[in-house]
Amino acid sequence: MRLLFSMRWLLAAIALIIAAAAITVSRTHQPRRLAPLVADFSVGGAAPALSGATLPALTGTLRISVAPQALPASASLDAITAELYTALAYVSARTGTTPAGPITVQILADPQCALHGAAYTQSREVHVTTCAAIPPARAVNILAHEFVHQLAHDSYGDSHLRSDPILLEGWATWGAGHYWLGQHATFRDFLGGEAPLPLVANHLGRPAAEMNTLYYQWASFVEYLLVTYGRDAFDQLYRSGNSTPGSADYQGVYGIDLATLEAAWREWLR
Repeated sequence: MRLLFSMRWLLAAIALIIAAAAITVSRTHQPRRLAPLVADFSVGGAAPALSGATLPALTGTLRISVAPQALPASASLDAITAELYTALAYVSARTGTTPAGPITVQILADPQCALHGAAYTQSREVHVTTCAAIPPARAVNILAHEFVHQLAHDSYGDSHLRSDPILLEGWATWGAGHYWLGQHATFRDFLGGEAPLPLVANHLGRPAAEMNTLYYQWASFVEYLLVTYGRDAFDQLYRSGNSTPGSADYQGVYGIDLATLEAAWREWLR
């Protein structure tokens, strides 16, 4: 009994040390590709149940909790919170959308040390799995993308849940802006004229590197649509999909079919 009691106190002390240690989290430049990185939008189902071992912090719009071993021992929850508020403010300004309510943020530990994000927009939760070996700034990059998914649901309503994935993920990636661009000014610049995958492609089940390539291509395509046809038309298009790539009403909104739009986008990339 005494040994069990001591172990409980030891575990509690370790958790407190992880929560209390502080550094300033600096945002680092990302490589041209972010693999291994996966950022998903979840249409249905509830967010996974969480262990009671998370360390919660409630501050205004964001309700943040961090699982043990999800961040370096030296990381500060206050610093991460500040970074997340900065990211939310940035993507809100970039997309012209404000949150309709509080957002729950879960930073979870991945035993394989891979980055993975998910948005459960009906329950207003965004998750990122990471590990202590990954710089916290990269988890913030993922969550910037997930924040845009939540803002899209707040803006477009339930039509967001059935949006064309080209637009759904393209918008979330474009909306994350410099969190995914590194030193590049635009997604057009980032691609550098290279777009090896077709726009109409299923991103689910692909290797992370291919999924990332699609996300960047889709973001560049969204950028092209915004620059060429404006935001009002894009908003109409976003609401018109049925959950499959290429399903939005491109012909009805722009008077041009998707194949012709893709050809024009590829020419624009050059």
